Amino acid sequence: MYAITHTSVFNGSTIEKDQAILIDGDTISAILPMSVAEQSQIIPADTLDGSGLLATAGFIDIQLNGCGGVLLNTDISQSTLDTMNATNLRFGTTHYLPTFITSQSESLSEVIALAESIHEPANQGILGLHLEGPFINRQKKGAHQEDCIRELDEQTAHFLASHADRIKVITLAPEQCDQAVIDILTQAGIIVSMGHTNARYADLMAKNGIQMATHLFNAMSPLDSREPGAVGYVFDQKPFAGIIVDGIHVDYAAVRIAHQLLGEQLFMVTDAVTPAGTDLTEYNMAGTPAFVTDGKCHYADGTIAGAALTMIEGVRNLIQHVGLSLEEALRMASLYPAKALGIDQSYGVLQPGYKANLTLLTDTLDVAATVQMGQRHPFSHR
Repeated sequence: MYAITHTSVFNGSTIEKDQAILIDGDTISAILPMSVAEQSQIIPADTLDGSGLLATAGFIDIQLNGCGGVLLNTDISQSTLDTMNATNLRFGTTHYLPTFITSQSESLSEVIALAESIHEPANQGILGLHLEGPFINRQKKGAHQEDCIRELDEQTAHFLASHADRIKVITLAPEQCDQAVIDILTQAGIIVSMGHTNARYADLMAKNGIQMATHLFNAMSPLDSREPGAVGYVFDQKPFAGIIVDGIHVDYAAVRIAHQLLGEQLFMVTDAVTPAGTDLTEYNMAGTPAFVTDGKCHYADGTIAGAALTMIEGVRNLIQHVGLSLEEALRMASLYPAKALGIDQSYGVLQPGYKANLTLLTDTLDVAATVQMGQRHPFSHR
């Protein structure tokens, strides 16, 4: 057991000053005022001084393709996941879904095998895979390789369902899939997310089991007066929806409008790729040369190819450019993604009994330290 002392704590609703957080193994055992903790003499000898810092729930990134100079699609390996986790911790993210975009069948099987080889993945920050494609619409392929896009048949759906213990989310174009294959996935407990879709509103209303939307506004049919499209479906039916808050993928005003309509159904993602957390200006995007120009990740033809965003940068953008409160920005990075994944009874807020996943922030919203499943990762911010 150890304690983080003299820290402010955001408990998911309010910020409490001068608190003590007691951590026992991978769990928060107590959060109480320092005055009470000192009078009760329950503070252990092992402490981390949190003076001047704000402790909040560790960020959860549901869509992360790569960062720290690596990309999962390019190198399907434990070392890639190790680098992604280490980079995440520097920028406040304690858990994520390693995201694997459209690829050949062999690579898809390889990444599933990698995920299943990991013992206690949550201790490495992994909550399960996010398979983004290959069952998407070619008309909205974005940066995905068109020659790898294919239909989801029942045999493949059963194969994916048999690995539901490690596959958390699958992004697909509902209009390209029969209801039967969607049912196979949802009945196995896999979250079906609509994305890279050119569906009409009526197409989506005809399907059951759409629980989430992938990078709202991007690579989906827009809202129009006579055809509400995929964006109109999200605003109307209000599934959980991720949104990229880098000012490049989505205008900040559009983020604000989406938040007004969706509230706690809207969570932040990075959709980050290789350059995130680095100074790289060129990278390999799953076999295609890509570049970073003024923060925009793109192919030579200008097509957006992921993001160079970190979660803490997204939090700052939500406050500075979208106009949200600090508290709501932090919820969009922690509590709301936990709700979207159905794990908000153990993750997403700082409360006794929850997993000990914390991000400690300075008053300038730099990350001073992180705690992942009880393990401390303090460092000096660059």
